[in-house]
Parts: sequence; C-alpha cells; structure tokens
Amino acid sequence: MKTELSRYHGLAIVLHWAMALGLLFMIGSGLYMVNADIPKADQFKLYQIHKAAGVVILLAFILRLLTRTLFKPPPLPASIPQAEQRLAKLGHVGLYFLMFLVPFSGWVMVSASPFGLPTFVFVDWIKWPHIPGIARNKEIESLANSVHWYGFIAVTVFVVTHIGAVVWHRKKQGTNLLERMWWKK
Repeated sequence: MKTELSRYHGLAIVLHWAMALGLLFMIGSGLYMVNADIPKADQFKLYQIHKAAGVVILLAFILRLLTRTLFKPPPLPASIPQAEQRLAKLGHVGLYFLMFLVPFSGWVMVSASPFGLPTFVFVDWIKWPHIPGIARNKEIESLANSVHWYGFIAVTVFVVTHIGAVVWHRKKQGTNLLERMWWKK
C-alpha cells in the first residue's frame, strides 16, 4: 500500500496540522494551568481539558505513525544537502519520539497520582483508564512529572527548530517545503 508521492498523503497533512494545533494548545494550556492565578475550580477544569486533549493527541500520534507506515513520505528535494537531509530525518525521529513521550508521561503521571482522579475524554461517559499497577505511587508520579516537564521543553525546542528550518530553506535556498505538507490550491 506504500505509494511514492511528491507531497504527503492527505491524511498525513490533516494529522500534521491537527497535531500542530493540538501541541500549541497543550503548551499554552499547560503553562497557564500551572502558572496562572485562577480559582481552583477553573484550574481543575483546565487540567481535565488538558488531560483529555493529551489522550486525543496520543491517539492521533498512533494514527499518524500508522499513516506514515502505510504511505511513504515524499523524499526531500535534491537541492537540500545530504547533511541537512540527515538532520531533518533526526529531527523528525525526535519529534515523533516526543509526540509519544510527552502525552504518555502525562498518562503515567495521572495514573500514579496520589489523588487517583479519573480522566474523561470530553464527555463524562468516556473514561480513559489508568495504567494498572502504579496507582498512588509518588516516586513514579514524580519521575513522570519530570519527564513530562523536560519533554515539554524538548518538544517546544524541536517544534521551533522544525518551523525555523522550513522558513530557512524558503528564505536562504528558495525551497518551499511547506507545499509538500499543505493542501493543493
């Protein structure tokens, strides 16, 4: 089912941009919910929305990985030097790793929390399960919290670098990489 394309498959494009918006939301909501001076009830609601969105991002990541397996991404243009192509591949591997690690560490953190609060995905009747065997484990929760925090920093750096590389190739080399990950006109 693998096909050779000059651009990414339509599902890959939708997932790319949906996850990009999702990651921006997660970064903003995460920073706001832990730093803003807001009432505890509002903070709790924001935590619940953040957790639910994290579940959706984790599921979208799995779909994205499956899509990438089924539909081969287009090769980078020959105008991009081999060393930069290798860096791009490493950057994508890093982004994929972080797109799994950050929401997974959040799931571990919630599952190990001493509070044991459930995670509902957007409606009260879709309850996301906790990871078995780690309930109320402060050591695991603390480790997952650190992984989540440093993962957030790393994913932010990778996303900024990813965007910067697209802009740099456009401005310095005249190579428009965005048209490979955008809808046709």
